[in-house]
Amino acid sequence: MKKHYLLGIALAFAFYSCNDTSDPIGDGAITINSDSEALTARVKLDNAGVVSLIDPTAPEGRIQEEATDLPLILVSQVDAPEFDGKTLRATHVDIDENYAYVSYNTEGETYLGAVDIFDISNIYSPKITEQAIFTDTDISSLEYKNGKLYLAAAVSIDQNAEVTSPANLITVSVSGGRFTSDFVYTSLPGFVATDVANTNSNTAVSTGNAGVIGLFDASQTPGNTSEITDLRAVAFGNDKLAVLSGTTGIQILDPNSLSEIISIPLAADVPGAKRTLDIDNGNLYVSEGVNGAGIYKMVDGSLVQKLPIPIKPTDVDAGDIVTNAVSVDNNLLFMANGAAGISISDVSNLAAIKQFGVLDLDGSSNFVRNEEEFVFVATGFGGLQILKINKSEESTEVSCEGLSSYNGNANLNINGNESQSYSGSTVLKNVNVGGTFLFCGSLAIEQNLNVNSNGLMTVNGSFAFGQYKKNTSLNINSQSKLQLQGSTVIYGDLKLNSGATLEFLGEGNTITVYGTVTINSGAQIIGKYTDTEGKLK
Repeated sequence: MKKHYLLGIALAFAFYSCNDTSDPIGDGAITINSDSEALTARVKLDNAGVVSLIDPTAPEGRIQEEATDLPLILVSQVDAPEFDGKTLRATHVDIDENYAYVSYNTEGETYLGAVDIFDISNIYSPKITEQAIFTDTDISSLEYKNGKLYLAAAVSIDQNAEVTSPANLITVSVSGGRFTSDFVYTSLPGFVATDVANTNSNTAVSTGNAGVIGLFDASQTPGNTSEITDLRAVAFGNDKLAVLSGTTGIQILDPNSLSEIISIPLAADVPGAKRTLDIDNGNLYVSEGVNGAGIYKMVDGSLVQKLPIPIKPTDVDAGDIVTNAVSVDNNLLFMANGAAGISISDVSNLAAIKQFGVLDLDGSSNFVRNEEEFVFVATGFGGLQILKINKSEESTEVSCEGLSSYNGNANLNINGNESQSYSGSTVLKNVNVGGTFLFCGSLAIEQNLNVNSNGLMTVNGSFAFGQYKKNTSLNINSQSKLQLQGSTVIYGDLKLNSGATLEFLGEGNTITVYGTVTINSGAQIIGKYTDTEGKLK
């Protein structure tokens, strides 16, 4: 946490300071970059492709041998923005339909923050449409609602004389991936605004030391406040407001009066560390540092479950193995565990939580946000990593009725006299098809796929293959056929040997190939499809 020097009398006489929207402050310290092409150059395909999960029950570092039913695709790595020789780091992400909003700050004494707007309408090719750089401000968190971004910030009072306190709520209108209004600041007590959440009628902002939760209406007029020391996070759900203090634990508040409804004591946390809350299906999910994640009932604060960090590497500092953030959507819980990666669990049945495994990404996992098919992970100076959950999809050209899910080994071999058919969602490592293989739903293959002579493989739905520039190869051999219906993304190389057939069934097919394509004499590609990268020529 940065050190601030603020006269107490200033807070005493100016508990809040709202700025006139006709005269916004900080404009000279805010630089807007609308060069989407230059900004998007930070979006890279490095390490993109099908990703493996580490089995938390296996010996350290061992990749799961059994197939999993959560296909995850790393679609992009985004370098952290740099400004004046300093590298920023991502602090928070919010997602709304076709756009994602990412905030940044700078470690150490320097005040320097940013907000990127991503167009994610094509998840396989995200673009940064616009950026705001704040040369005197760190952005701790953000939330989007009804065409407006709400930013929790820390402003340098040495550089910006127009704010009355370092902790500030900043608002700006956005539309179509662009900032469309001035940035409006409202100061409140504290050295840093740590988090922001919108209730049904107000915006709630938390600050660290001295520690305040404050409400603002739509015009940023201040309402009720409550002093709670060392606030880290705030979340709204089930018509209640939950706040997390690093020293006293959780308080569930009335979202209008801010009166306490429930108190849940927790052990004191590391000073200044970022933590998050999430609310889903009447349950509060809490990142609890070295203690992993806690799940509590919003109705009475009772403990549902404690989820420890599943893997604790021995080759990193123990202080870096902490749950920094939690995110829940569609019954999937993602825990950002610092140097211990991202653990993923199915929380549809809290009495029997299923662990999918641990996602090991480059850098320390400081923040995670999953929503629908998107997963955004902030990894400190490693920038941002964007993943896609390949959801199960089926079309009508192939009969898939009555097929069971696949529960076998991650390496699948189908001999020449065999026929196997499955449905659902599956991640495999290596596949060899000599006979007939039908898969309906969502199939991801990480390393190699061979459709051997006289073999037939049909995928109806969503298909992802390989890893970018990592020697992963999809081979369709002589007198064999690969049939595809739906959406296909190939990160490795595609090779059609002489006499091979790649056939697209039905309408509306798309294929994206990032690797090398080899089509030997006598091979054929038939059917209707859209080749997004222009590789199948």
